[in-house]
Amino acid sequence: MVPKVIFKEMSKEENIELIKWAYFENNGPLDVSYYTLEYYPELKEIDKNASQEEILKKIEEVVAKDYKEDIEKIKKEVIRYNIIWSSINDKYMNAISKYLNVNYLETNEIIAKVGFIPVFPRYLDELSFSIGTNQDENSLIETTAHEVLHFFWFKKFKELFPDIPRSEYESPYFAWIYSEIVVDPILKSLEFKDIIGMNIRSYDSFYELENGKVIANLREIYRENISIEEKIKKGYYYLKENMEKNKKV
Repeated sequence: MVPKVIFKEMSKEENIELIKWAYFENNGPLDVSYYTLEYYPELKEIDKNASQEEILKKIEEVVAKDYKEDIEKIKKEVIRYNIIWSSINDKYMNAISKYLNVNYLETNEIIAKVGFIPVFPRYLDELSFSIGTNQDENSLIETTAHEVLHFFWFKKFKELFPDIPRSEYESPYFAWIYSEIVVDPILKSLEFKDIIGMNIRSYDSFYELENGKVIANLREIYRENISIEEKIKKGYYYLKENMEKNKKV
């Protein structure tokens, strides 16, 4: 059965826990902590000498206040997001399964929790992800396509690189870096043009690698007339060699 992305409300407790994680997370190319402080400017007022207990209490107060005052916003977004994505869900799932030459995921539903959050983590083991409010149609489709790709991608990646441990599928390891960079060359492929458009991007920092040459070269690899298995392996070894040469991994 084709898996469906189902958007649901993030609970207050889930929202608080995600922000607690994001406040302290500044590892890797995406400075999650920075975006969290921009989203919740009240958290900038926390004393630098405050204890962890005091910081966590402040986060609970700030997030709970916003959640209580605007819970109806989340409810409305859940309805809107489900309507927008449902129109392309099956086409996208079929396209990504065919493109990666991999079977459907072992689930009927991919749950996307909607909350007041600045960054949108994905959870490979649960086959779920989080997303914020106020996404316009293009942003919603881009984010959802991006996160769903990761679930199919790592299913395929495990087939091709079985010796790489599951723990390295997360930041800041190379397997994670590769999975984020290939969002661009894969979702910019013609196979997805009529489903999600062509404006999908990876993280901004990846476009700075050798002034954009790394992304450009990976795009060329993924345009070659070779199997997807060969593309994934060729891109993997190209990127690994490049980043080792430049001491990025």
